[in-house]
Amino acid sequence: MKLPNDIRKRFIDYGRQGGNARAARLSADTRRATARRAATSRWTSERFGASSFAVLGLPGGDIVDTGLADLANGTISAESLVVSLAAPRLRREGVPVGPVQTDPENRLYELLSAAMGDLAHARYAAHLQQIESFADACRFARRPRLADAQ
Repeated sequence: MKLPNDIRKRFIDYGRQGGNARAARLSADTRRATARRAATSRWTSERFGASSFAVLGLPGGDIVDTGLADLANGTISAESLVVSLAAPRLRREGVPVGPVQTDPENRLYELLSAAMGDLAHARYAAHLQQIESFADACRFARRPRLADAQ
């Protein structure tokens, strides 16, 4: 259904007012995290053709999606620590990794050790292998940018 332009403009204005009212109720950290998640989603969509890595079917894509969201929220999780650990490689492959956790190697092992005890070393190695597979797959999943294509 095609709406007249004046009605479309009114809907846009109402939506903007509602969004501004919702944003005013949020804390500054929450607004910042929401903006980071939205920017990451836009960048990923532009660069790889999908809004998340899990949708692309890349190995470990769900871990990276969760890790990026946790980093944006400032949450410490195994996924955010794995993404922080692999941030330089992921950035080279075009993944928009923002601010990272400090000392991710030790913190990841401590987190896994507390949760899994004797299996921590195996899970640590599995996480590293998954993130490496993801980074390798990213190289081939990336869309060429317009500047690169010319």
